[in-house]
Amino acid sequence: MNRIPNRSSKEHRATFTTLIGVSCGVIIGILLKNFTNQPWSERAIMYYQFPGEIFLRIINCLILPLIISSVVSASCYLSKSGSIGIKALYYYITTTTLGIILCIILVQTIKPGEYHINRNLTINSWQRFITTDTFLDLLRNFIPDNFVKASLSQYQTVLSKPINSTAEENVHLWRISHQYIDGTNVLGLVGISLLFGIAIGCMDERGKPLLNFFQALSDLTGIIMNWTIIAVPVGVLFLIPGKILQTNDLTEMMFQLGIYVSTVFLGLLIHGLIILPSLYFISTRKSPFRLLSKIGPAIITALGTSSSTATVPTTIKCLDSIGINPKVSRFVAPIGATINMDGIALYETVGALFIIQQRGLNYSFIRIVAIAITCTVSCIGAAGLPNGGYVMLITVLESIGIPAEDVTLIITIDCLVDRLRTTVNIIADVVGAGIIDHFTEKENSNVCEEHLLNINNQT
Repeated sequence: MNRIPNRSSKEHRATFTTLIGVSCGVIIGILLKNFTNQPWSERAIMYYQFPGEIFLRIINCLILPLIISSVVSASCYLSKSGSIGIKALYYYITTTTLGIILCIILVQTIKPGEYHINRNLTINSWQRFITTDTFLDLLRNFIPDNFVKASLSQYQTVLSKPINSTAEENVHLWRISHQYIDGTNVLGLVGISLLFGIAIGCMDERGKPLLNFFQALSDLTGIIMNWTIIAVPVGVLFLIPGKILQTNDLTEMMFQLGIYVSTVFLGLLIHGLIILPSLYFISTRKSPFRLLSKIGPAIITALGTSSSTATVPTTIKCLDSIGINPKVSRFVAPIGATINMDGIALYETVGALFIIQQRGLNYSFIRIVAIAITCTVSCIGAAGLPNGGYVMLITVLESIGIPAEDVTLIITIDCLVDRLRTTVNIIADVVGAGIIDHFTEKENSNVCEEHLLNINNQT
């Protein structure tokens, strides 16, 4: 009983120290920008940001074992879950699709990154493409041909105009080749990890040593990641002033950051209070707010710890008090804390598209959809960690050629958004358990009726 308060107090202490680091970083940045005799050179800013760069490199180093271990250990139970697992999979796919649609609508409507585009930060965009190639590349990357290569690069179709050809606009006639671009193939790692996890689950007793290994690796990576997150106040103390020194207009930057935060909050509120309750009502024809009104302890725990994993015991107790089938609650709550990360997925997708807009990159709608899918899939590896959102965002941005330093501004407000997106994750898990329990109860009822009918016919 004493472990939860201790963990909660640690989370509060980490949030408090992060806020102190962010505040000190902003103050130092403003002082260095306004009270130095000459402008800071690019090299001087690089020297100042070096400790923060080391912090980002450590996070990057941990992402590979974090994704693999968490996805494998979570998916091991899918093969044994029967109809409950299949219903949960349908639910996760549905909420993920709705979340991606919501993110794209919000970002393309509000366009938070276009209020102050930094044209000096633009990078090389992708080459000319066909819509079909983009989706085929998603599938190719989801099923990589080399596990090691998936850790380092990702597949990309390249179209080149034939020599002495007049087919300037008809790209369907161009020559097709491919290249491997630098950046972790998040889709491929998740795909291989899911395959390994389901296969280990099918091995029953023989697969237990492998399951124990991946669970231990997941716990180990989580411990190291928590150590790294403790260093966030030190990292932002060097990253934020460097970002301020690179900015020409600090007021515009803060205004743009405010637009981004408002977009994320709006998306989380719409998803948590409108889309998910509507999905529950459509599926069960019952009031969703009767369900949500009884999960106060889980929501309070989520707000206090900002970790989906830490909230699992409280979520299970709330689901039991509601009357959810224990088989459903004890499957959906733990696996939902790893796989069903609607809040982080929305936050990460909006963040990635915000930075892309900020850099002035003009991506097509199809490529925006592809990036949104990559962001959402990568959240499976967040594993319910506090501040796990920007950890995975770094990987997604680097996979499309955007440096990790662009996440600096998002880190400054992450501690404010983290608790709300964790709450949305818990609401998604509870709504999912309610929907799955409804269809499981209906299925069991139909089985019983069929069994009684057979008995009467035999009589």
